[in-house]
Amino acid sequence: MTTQRNPSKLRLALLFTVTTVLALAAGYWTAGYLLSKPAELADLQATHFRTARDLQPFELVDHTGNAFTNDALKGHWSFVFFGYTHCPDVCPTTLSVLNSVATRLQEHNGEISYIFISVDPERDTPDKLSQFVPYFNADFVGVTGTTGAIEQLTRQLGVIAARVEDEADAGNYLVDHTASILLIDPDGRFHALFSPPLKAADIASDFIRIAQAY
Repeated sequence: MTTQRNPSKLRLALLFTVTTVLALAAGYWTAGYLLSKPAELADLQATHFRTARDLQPFELVDHTGNAFTNDALKGHWSFVFFGYTHCPDVCPTTLSVLNSVATRLQEHNGEISYIFISVDPERDTPDKLSQFVPYFNADFVGVTGTTGAIEQLTRQLGVIAARVEDEADAGNYLVDHTASILLIDPDGRFHALFSPPLKAADIASDFIRIAQAY
């Protein structure tokens, strides 16, 4: 007798496996870079790195069609989140949290950028991002690029993304990805990490303390 497998159950099992692998990998990566915090930052909700990490040169494009390189991350703080426009839940929720963070930190306008970088460049063109990202906040910046250029940046930052195919609809795939928010300092270095569950009040409070200690 041939047993018929339920495609939806198989997909759920695959999603669970991929998500578990992503979580474990992110945990090992974070542990590798986390050093003891300065005393004044010991009780942060965020993961603060005593030694910020430099980024190798990268070349992407923002949702207005302008080049987005390392220079775009210098001279100000940047909250960076990796996701994609077809994301059903995590990405819209996180962008809404970032909008709340921006509201709480509005007195620091001009000192902070909020950046959404796509891990799905096949579908996320600059035009698509220009329709999606400003919906959450007109000042937010959407970024995309070639698959190779995005992978070059995600590898540096320990961001993981895995495409999950839909056997019934090849064009309707999902992308499991790191759900943390990264903080880049005014020197363009990876400085801290905010992990789920993400709360706007905690992120804003931790940012103030990190910036004051910078």
